[in-house]
Amino acid sequence: MATTTTAFLDRIYDEAKHLLGEAREYMRDQEPLDRAAMAPDDALRALGEGMRVAARLTEVMAWGMTQQSLHAGEISRDEAADPRRRLGGQKICLEQPLPGEGEMPPKLGELMRLSLSLYLRAQRLDRLVAGEEMQFGSFQICIATSISAPADQAQARVAPPQILQA
Repeated sequence: MATTTTAFLDRIYDEAKHLLGEAREYMRDQEPLDRAAMAPDDALRALGEGMRVAARLTEVMAWGMTQQSLHAGEISRDEAADPRRRLGGQKICLEQPLPGEGEMPPKLGELMRLSLSLYLRAQRLDRLVAGEEMQFGSFQICIATSISAPADQAQARVAPPQILQA
């Protein structure tokens, strides 16, 4: 039986997989037609943004697989927290769209928005899982857990989240 956490992670993974399928279909079927109707510089920008969409989605899928492995007990929390297993590609994935004169084709623009939204959700969860501080509006929250009982005891006490106002 799936827990709420694993079901949530499965949805993120499934959403990334679905969007990657949509992106593949767009790149295979519609993108060549859109690119043919564009100025050369705009066509090059569109290709670059298509690659950014693919990078975002594959990074989210890889991160989701790591989280699934963690919750299935296949890897430890320390292994999951290794920088190589955290959500990667932030320099590319969070960069603003390439500047240019023309607008992106509508389907590519939609994929750009949806992939960025999904990547940002995964980034917030990655930070939360890693115990980093996060900012929510005018509130700052730091989620940190500390085990105060020996590991061999059946029940470990976990410190409650600390909520600090900025």
